[in-house]
Amino acid sequence: MSAVKRILALSLALILSFTLVGCVGGLPQEEIDQIIANVTSAEYDTVKFDVEMPMTMEVVGGSEPGKASISVDGTGVMDMANEEMQMTMSMAMDIPGIGEQEMAAEVYIVGGWLYTKVDIPEIGEQWMKMAVTEEMWQQQGQIEPLLEFLRTAVEIDYLGSETVSGTECYLFEIVPSMEALGELLSQETSGMGIMDFSQFDLADLYKELSVKEWIAKDSYLLMKVEIEMVLEMSASDVGATADDFDKMTMDIKIVESFYDYNEPVSIELPPEALDAEEIPY
Repeated sequence: MSAVKRILALSLALILSFTLVGCVGGLPQEEIDQIIANVTSAEYDTVKFDVEMPMTMEVVGGSEPGKASISVDGTGVMDMANEEMQMTMSMAMDIPGIGEQEMAAEVYIVGGWLYTKVDIPEIGEQWMKMAVTEEMWQQQGQIEPLLEFLRTAVEIDYLGSETVSGTECYLFEIVPSMEALGELLSQETSGMGIMDFSQFDLADLYKELSVKEWIAKDSYLLMKVEIEMVLEMSASDVGATADDFDKMTMDIKIVESFYDYNEPVSIELPPEALDAEEIPY
């Protein structure tokens, strides 16, 4: 696999893993603990979400050195009660050796199947589907992985109150467990044949990592999350060789907003998706 393809694969893996993660200031520890307990046990049937994920990558050495950028924007809705989801995404890429390209995708989970439509330049639209296991449904959740960061956090700092879309929120900064983060990434990417994150120490890769979450004071529901990270890795970290590259640095920011909890939603599968090609899980 070329360095370019490894960059794309790793970038998409990180996006999907996150799509989806002490010192107390101003609140006593007991109150912090109770807030976290309320957040992680809060229930909801439906939620809408928006996501922005800009990232840049720099490859040093190897056959394809240079800088690349990928920007993802998406919006969607989850229906937890009926185990249905719909999401649309657009991706803009500027990759050495490939140039500037744009891609669009739609994802549906309906009737126990995951349908994906990808609009690839020079190829066109393609529909694919696979059966959804309970494990897969849990992985598709936009909020559950972020709640897991709270449950297993090494440190949680209360930063004060802020308003998100008119809702008064607690603002927390989280130091997530590297073990939990590694397990999450390994689980999300194992089926892609990219790499096994359990084989190395994530703490050695993350040069910078910041996770902030905004929690509604009235309902204890997650309203916003902001993740910023800088990773630096060698070729051996991703199963490459020195011919591919010497060092790769990735600067990633993920911002997700959640709104319209428990509002009625209607998720309808486009008729053309019924002809999707089935792919194995």
